[in-house]
Amino acid sequence: MKLPHLEPLIFAKKIIRKDENNSIVFCEFQELPTLTTFIEAAAQSSSSFVDQSKPKLGFLATVKNIEQHREFDSLQYHIHLKLEAQIAEFKQFYFEVFNLSNTTEPYISGNFSVIIKEA
Repeated sequence: MKLPHLEPLIFAKKIIRKDENNSIVFCEFQELPTLTTFIEAAAQSSSSFVDQSKPKLGFLATVKNIEQHREFDSLQYHIHLKLEAQIAEFKQFYFEVFNLSNTTEPYISGNFSVIIKEA
């Protein structure tokens, strides 16, 4: 994934699966993540919905309905994204965070929106 971030702030590492409205992205952290690092990782994961061949700039616009369901206990997770709405450069997502070995009980769920522009 092409992101303008530098280590250690690159959390979204690899697109696992993607279709028109859904994606699963592998994310990895250097230390136990916090709620805010998961939100950043989800925003980074939204780049799975843009053309990677052209430079883009993305901005986290809103965050809402964030719920933490479980304590964080790993450095590696999958973030499941669902594109709920798109108007021009504005995209709204629902996301859930799962441990690599358990895809039935999310650690976090919520909504966020990003604005993605041409660089």
